[in-house]
Formats: sequence, structure tokens, C-alpha cells
Amino acid sequence: MTSKDISFTRNEALNRYELRLDGTLVGMADYQEQPDGVALTHTEMEPAFRHQGYSSRLARYAVEDIVSGGRRVKPYCSYMAAYLGKHPEYSHHVSWPQE
Repeated sequence: MTSKDISFTRNEALNRYELRLDGTLVGMADYQEQPDGVALTHTEMEPAFRHQGYSSRLARYAVEDIVSGGRRVKPYCSYMAAYLGKHPEYSHHVSWPQE
């Protein structure tokens, strides 16, 4: 099995975080800048790359980027909410959306 070159970027023009394997876009996490934080609104992974840990790596990249910028994370996306629920180390940086 060969390892793939994995890269993460914040694409400000499209308001999304991107995960690329060997240069090919395989995952993205959409976000919206808000006055009180950054809303993570949708996460998508190409079907062939699901259930291999890539989604959680993309989530970690997005959350770390937001936190390192001094912003609060607002998980509107169900995947991001589940990820943050499993990672309490970020709890003091999260603003949970109101139902």
C-alpha cells in the first residue's frame, strides 16, 4: 500500500477547508464567518475516502485553524458537532448553536 500526499488548506474564496490527496480534492468543510465565531456548516467527503479517518483529520485542521485565530467554533454541521462532542479538549472554544 502506498501512502498518499495529504494536504489541508483554507480556501477563503470558497469559504471552505479542503483536504487533498495527491493533489485531488476529496473532502471539504464549508464555513461562514460570523461576528461571534466561525460557523462550520457542512462537511463532505468523496465516497471512496469515507470511513478512513480523513474526515476527522479535516475536522481537526478546521477547528485548530479557527482556534489558533482566536475565534470560537460554531458547529452547525452534524459531523462537526459529533467530532467536537468526542474531543472535549476544544470545549472552551465552542459555541453550540441554539435549537
